Amino acid sequence: MGWSLVCPAVVILLLMTIAPTIYLLQSSFFSFTLLNPELKRFVGLQNFVQVILDPTIRHGILVTLLFVVLAVGIELIAGLILAVALAPRSLGNTIGSTVLLLPFAVTPVVSALIWRQLLNPNYGWVDYYLQRLGIIGRPIEWLSSAPTAWVAIVGLDVWQWTPFVALILMAGLQGIPKEPQEAAAVDGANAWQTFWHVTLPQLRPFIALAVLLRLVEAFKTFGTVQILTGGGPGRATELINLTLYRIGLQDFQIGAAAALGILFLILLSIIVSQLLQVLGKNTELLE
Repeated sequence: MGWSLVCPAVVILLLMTIAPTIYLLQSSFFSFTLLNPELKRFVGLQNFVQVILDPTIRHGILVTLLFVVLAVGIELIAGLILAVALAPRSLGNTIGSTVLLLPFAVTPVVSALIWRQLLNPNYGWVDYYLQRLGIIGRPIEWLSSAPTAWVAIVGLDVWQWTPFVALILMAGLQGIPKEPQEAAAVDGANAWQTFWHVTLPQLRPFIALAVLLRLVEAFKTFGTVQILTGGGPGRATELINLTLYRIGLQDFQIGAAAALGILFLILLSIIVSQLLQVLGKNTELLE
């Protein structure tokens, strides 16, 4: 009876994850396109060598790493500030915590479409109010230059995911016992010293969890950047997932796209494991 109940979920898991992974690994050793799948020939590790030596792919990896560092770093700092402000239990903080959930009610693709309209230089609200406030003299082409396009994609990611980090850290702050903080206050520590030396070390497991979850999601970013900038201007914001999309579904080079996907998976696994060693030290995450 137990196996009969588990089998449907196991079959779905195999079909949705294991089977595509096997197909991806097999395809990485062949050269073929979707336009002519019958012209499939074995090339061994040639696809992997091509991917490693391609300067546009190295550029995409560097762009992705920069995006992840900027977005996750800002979200962690902003989320910690929000968590500290909303952690004390009160009616106002309860309402504020509920408002934090609003970005989760909007799907990433819809968020990108909304931001694209808000940043439109002809009728977007952002340029309009910046001009009304006297901050800028004329509309800014946000998505037409690399610096402002980076502000747009990082700003969108921060708006959407900072509440997620804040809620995790807020739950951690509310679960920390008050006795160590009270003891530190009795010993003469001020508010900042108490937070830095007492509260923050106890919050470390929650910080590690938030960073880990956000790191994985940030590396998977595709739809928002594809809609907002399309990887442009030029390839200034072309994340590695957009490069995968271009190689596999625009150039139809399935073998090269499969090799890139496997190499990216290996890179991500190494980064996540090393991050766990650093952030999860002396916490229960490594157990």
